[in-house]
Amino acid sequence: MEVEKSTLDARQVAAFLSENPEFFRTYPEIIAQLDIPHETGATVSLVEYQSKLLRTKNNELHDRLKQLVENARRNDRLFEQTRRLTLDLLDAQSIEEVEQSLQQCMATVYGVDHACITLFVPAMTMQCITEVEMQHHLVRHFGRKHAFCGQLSDEQMELFFHEKSKVGSMAACLLKNDLGILSIGHKSEDYFKSNMDTLFLDYVSEIISRRLDLLL
Repeated sequence: MEVEKSTLDARQVAAFLSENPEFFRTYPEIIAQLDIPHETGATVSLVEYQSKLLRTKNNELHDRLKQLVENARRNDRLFEQTRRLTLDLLDAQSIEEVEQSLQQCMATVYGVDHACITLFVPAMTMQCITEVEMQHHLVRHFGRKHAFCGQLSDEQMELFFHEKSKVGSMAACLLKNDLGILSIGHKSEDYFKSNMDTLFLDYVSEIISRRLDLLL
């Protein structure tokens, strides 16, 4: 035996809406599908409410578009800065020029206070550490990672930067082929944090590693 389908007439719908005045607040998506003549009055009409929803959505879309544009501009600036740094590193004709280009670009473009390359192989004038025990002492800070960000004690900072200048926080990355370590430091303790992404640092260290491979 088939159950007869019930149908609602206009009066039943009107009665239901009258008894449930919050219906459209619960199901606002239905309002967007309605086509109701606008009639002015003391209360807000469905058309006005629908317009309010559309304005809200429009504002949300505008904010999202604005954020996308800002992100695009920020990415453009980052790309240009990275391109400049890459070309400077590739143009370096000596290992000393590699470090000088790194320090200059980090200071002028990225606002970083310290940049240092510590080699594990003998070099003419660059800072190098040939003692295996000291190399292991430096590398142990990385654990199983190739890069890390955060804070260390002043004595540990000096191992990476070879100076007593105040370094509040730092980021470091192992160079390829066991060449050494790239270290970047900032006077602020909150500039480099342990949860920061190290993709850019990894990229710079790879460029430096390839250039040093040709110069050493």
